[in-house]
Amino acid sequence: MRAAVALLALAGTAAAAPSKQSESTPHPGIHRETWVDAAVPLVIQLVRIDLTSAEIGLYATKESDRGITTTAFSDRVGAQVAINGDAFSVAGPYRPRGLAIGDSTPWTNTADTDQLALFHLRRVGERTVAEIEPPEVVSTPASLPLGTQGAIGGKPLLVRAGIVEPQPDCTDPVTLACQRTPRSALALTADGHTLLLATVDGWQASSLGMTAVELGQFLVTRGAYMAMALDGGSSATLVIDGNLQNLPSDGVERRVANHLGVKYGALPSGELLGLICTSSIVQCAHDAAFRVPGATVTLDDGRVQISDANALYDFANVTPRLACVTVAKAGYKTKRQCQTVDSGIQAYNSVVLEPGTDPVVDAGVPDASETDASLGGDGGFGGRDTTNPDDGAGGGCCDAGRDHPPIALAVLVGWMLARRRGTKG
Repeated sequence: MRAAVALLALAGTAAAAPSKQSESTPHPGIHRETWVDAAVPLVIQLVRIDLTSAEIGLYATKESDRGITTTAFSDRVGAQVAINGDAFSVAGPYRPRGLAIGDSTPWTNTADTDQLALFHLRRVGERTVAEIEPPEVVSTPASLPLGTQGAIGGKPLLVRAGIVEPQPDCTDPVTLACQRTPRSALALTADGHTLLLATVDGWQASSLGMTAVELGQFLVTRGAYMAMALDGGSSATLVIDGNLQNLPSDGVERRVANHLGVKYGALPSGELLGLICTSSIVQCAHDAAFRVPGATVTLDDGRVQISDANALYDFANVTPRLACVTVAKAGYKTKRQCQTVDSGIQAYNSVVLEPGTDPVVDAGVPDASETDASLGGDGGFGGRDTTNPDDGAGGGCCDAGRDHPPIALAVLVGWMLARRRGTKG
């Protein structure tokens, strides 16, 4: 039966013109649509994700979770939505063909190539930022934006700058780009505010599938600016609230290498705190003469504090991510510095300011040299790479270690916090 349907897909000439059959909003910021075309025939599942929502997070598969079904991945990470990821080699075992990053850590033996597009994501402030890189941009973990938490490869590129890619490789035995087949894809709108996830049923009497160009045309009509295909065929799977939404061509759900999950709900928070100093952090911690009270500390979610009499700032309820503070005070150069915040943990991010004034040309924005980790990384007390994660500069997204303050410094800051909060000790 499957072979006969595949021949029909090859011979089909009717242009796909799907219409919306149903829609719903299972969770705020998550909108689901079903599109059908009885003439082909064709069934498409489409999900729109609001990346600006503070309550929505994206999660790519970490290596230890490879080789499970999309439903199993959804259950494991508690995702409300999940879709299959990159094409893969079962002999790997379950090694994606492109670069894979999950939980901010690159998979072993995976790499981007000039044949693959790359989707990568990170948290910036209280929203998710995601990008799709075209095949000619070959990325490494070090070249991706600081704070990258996940990456998934895929091919072919379906849409570039709002225009459907017109000439896919029809000879590629993996993508079968010019045949109507089951497909999965993801796309981003031009403003980066919306992620689109799509699956197309195929190789079935009820739905033959789509070519790569047809799927690109469908996604452009839905607002896609950049789009790429994920693994197709029997791997194409979409799960919402634990339930499989499409009909896999094999009749059962297949194990796949990696996945993309979408979680809705209050994300568990952490805490970001530190001292504002004029010299090394160690000197600052032990001698008040090296501290800078009265500095304006702006967190990347827009919250602002003034460093207190002990030169301490403390932001509670920070969404787990690479969080950045910008510190400014008259007589010092403005500086931006970042630190990874984990759930339920205090992350220390003390900042050393350099005396001087900001260059006029920068209009108060710090030079790259002013965010060098050597200025504020003494003793591991906030000494991660301080590159601005918004500028796309690479490096530091996936370093294996985490910086921890020396015990004496942690105790000192804890004592300062206890005094400020009115705790006796």
